[in-house]
Amino acid sequence: MTKNPMSSALTPEPDPCPDMAAKAAAFLDGQQITMTQCGLCGTEIAGVNGRYSCGVCGWTNPWWEGTSTLPSARDDVQT
Repeated sequence: MTKNPMSSALTPEPDPCPDMAAKAAAFLDGQQITMTQCGLCGTEIAGVNGRYSCGVCGWTNPWWEGTSTLPSARDDVQT
């Protein structure tokens, strides 16, 4: 149980969904943290699967430069 910051009552935590946990684990297994230099200012930046965005100058590399295929709209299920 967790304490609701808006009240003094304790609220039960939701039961974990094994199917959702398995999907999340499978997704995370396919992710790789990669490093490069910003294409605009040269700052060393980290990204996921070769996709980057610089927090210093705002540069973002094109989506097609990533190292993995992005999911199709049908496969990119959001819950």
